[in-house]
Amino acid sequence: MSTTTTTAAAGDTFTVHPRRWAAAVVMMVAALMDLVDVTIVNVALPSLGRGLGASESALQWTVSAYLLGFAATLVVAGRLGDRYGRKAFFLGGTAGFGLASLACGLAQSPGQLIAARAVQGVAAAVLMPQVLGSFQSLFRGRDRGKVFGMYGAVAGFASAIGLLLGGVLTDADLLGLGWRSVFLVNVPVSLLTLVAAVVLVPGTRERAAVRPPLLGSLVLAAGLVAVVLPLVQGRGWGWPLWGWGLLAAG
Repeated sequence: MSTTTTTAAAGDTFTVHPRRWAAAVVMMVAALMDLVDVTIVNVALPSLGRGLGASESALQWTVSAYLLGFAATLVVAGRLGDRYGRKAFFLGGTAGFGLASLACGLAQSPGQLIAARAVQGVAAAVLMPQVLGSFQSLFRGRDRGKVFGMYGAVAGFASAIGLLLGGVLTDADLLGLGWRSVFLVNVPVSLLTLVAAVVLVPGTRERAAVRPPLLGSLVLAAGLVAVVLPLVQGRGWGWPLWGWGLLAAG
């Protein structure tokens, strides 16, 4: 059974959760999965392009769609988790990431892959702030420094392992899956993480958390699209004047 820890008002009694380190490991595995996915696809792009007949701009969107979904959702997802409970959003983000990864692996066209990558980025943004918020609530003193130090090491490790893993999985061509394996590998990891999180991750929230900035998040999302769209598509469209205007507006 999980213990709910509330950490907002001064003078609140801090509850030491007995399985906090096990919970931290589970959440770090989920965070590693998300962070690896930023770079793992880069190595598979040539194979992916041949398999789906994707254009250069479509391949760029395969990377950019994930980052756009992540950046546009991150702030509001963090606030929602603080206000309404981080565990539910962590579980939802993990499940969503697994399903989006499955959709990426089964995509039959560049458009389907790009859409699934955007959903992947949104799910990652729902998941990630719950990890850091939970660490803030579950740990104090030296333990907090240790857990954030471990998270920093995992984050630094993710970029390198993503490139290596992407190359290994693509070259291995497991079960004839080729580039699809770089996405499908997330499905069992998401499932195992989800099951472990239900048991080990406690519910935490911030009693004094403010309402999430929905309007600001929409403005942020629009600005990001306005910047990325002309950068990705501009050369293919002959750098039209309206593209420069959109970039400036963004």
